[in-house]
Amino acid sequence: MLLCMDQGTRARRVITRSPTRTVGRFPSLKAARTIHWESQLERDFVYLLELDPMVLSYREQPETVTLQVDGTPRRYTPDFLVRTAAIMVVYEVKPADKVATPEVAALMACAAEHYAGRGMRYRVVTENEIRVQPYLNNVMLALRYQRHPVTPDVVDMVRQLLGSQTLSIGALADCLADARAGMAEVLALLATHWLEADLAARPLGRDTLVRLPGGR
Repeated sequence: MLLCMDQGTRARRVITRSPTRTVGRFPSLKAARTIHWESQLERDFVYLLELDPMVLSYREQPETVTLQVDGTPRRYTPDFLVRTAAIMVVYEVKPADKVATPEVAALMACAAEHYAGRGMRYRVVTENEIRVQPYLNNVMLALRYQRHPVTPDVVDMVRQLLGSQTLSIGALADCLADARAGMAEVLALLATHWLEADLAARPLGRDTLVRLPGGR
């Protein structure tokens, strides 16, 4: 069952019954396919998964299971399955006001017990964890450059310039000017984990310090 969750098609089609519901798709490099999301909150969570270096792979609506909730069978499809080097985590993305309702709380408790029995972690995340600023805006900005091409020569220059030190994005971009590279290339390297920075501290800009990840 674990293998079925980690690959293949979605367990169900994207819900589109409500004319007010916002749905969409994200072309994920990490998943090597298009990820479907069913709310703007799910979309923002996808952005976080895409840029998180701890996340090796992820997929949406991985399976549908039947849970016994207060003695009543309930079909349940979690929102995401995430694989890290250490563990697989099943995520439910919900607005905070819905999580607090007794019906949803009972369902989530049964889901947590179900996945714990299968050796997986289960987490419910709300806008309080997803829409943390300036981190989310910084992730969104970096992802705009995720597919921007960077030549091997520029990557080598960045390695030589940084070594074991840190430089600001602006200073590094200025050093790349002779190679006809600049801010776009630096942000592309940040988005593809060739560089790292503290995205939680302040808005991403020329003064943001970047460094090489360990082992690069």
